Amino acid sequence: MHSPRLKRFQPLLVGTKIPENIGSFARLLENFEVAEASLVAPNCEWREGVAQWMATGTSKERLNSIPVHDSLGRAIADCQFVVGFTARAGKNRRMSIRLEDIADQLQGKVALVFGREDFCLLTEEVELCTHLCALDSSPDFPALNLSHSVAVVLSDLYRQEGDSRRGHLTYASTEEMAPAFEHLRSMMIEVGLNRDGNPERMLGRLKKIFQRAGLTRDDLGLLRGLFARVMAEVEALRRAP
Repeated sequence: MHSPRLKRFQPLLVGTKIPENIGSFARLLENFEVAEASLVAPNCEWREGVAQWMATGTSKERLNSIPVHDSLGRAIADCQFVVGFTARAGKNRRMSIRLEDIADQLQGKVALVFGREDFCLLTEEVELCTHLCALDSSPDFPALNLSHSVAVVLSDLYRQEGDSRRGHLTYASTEEMAPAFEHLRSMMIEVGLNRDGNPERMLGRLKKIFQRAGLTRDDLGLLRGLFARVMAEVEALRRAP
């Protein structure tokens, strides 16, 4: 069998409440040659009944073997980018990438996160996303069915990957970036940013900038070297007479 076209994209359904959507999801994974996919804390019974009826052929095998995670953080640990799909806008839910740009701009393993049928993604789940994306639809009736949203996204990425002739760099995963963010936090405290303003808010914004930039492992090493040097210089200044 040939290599799946969507081998670097990992669709995730979070807190799904309607079993039909999970059955349809399994079918879409086969339709668009998706190598990896997971469920995150599903809130319905999908191992029997109508979900099984929605999946057919090899997609039924896929449905019965799909990995399940208890949290989004664990599901995305090995991904370099995390794209959350949401129709809800707000101060902390600003769209940062278009669907048609995902394959070209995000060159690494990409999680595609789809939230609940009613409440979409929770605030803490949005915080784990490096990018947010909204699908184009009528302003008079913008909400798409969950499985339909997945179909739109996977169909477009299937086309994009077929057209792609890019080389691939080795990008740092979210798990690999976490220690660098802690190092950044330490540096900010060392230079006094904990005394004025809101350092946690600033750190959150800086994290989003670095996440959108798509850092390689070499980039992380360079930044951590910078953080360490700044901290050493500040300490030297403190000791100076």
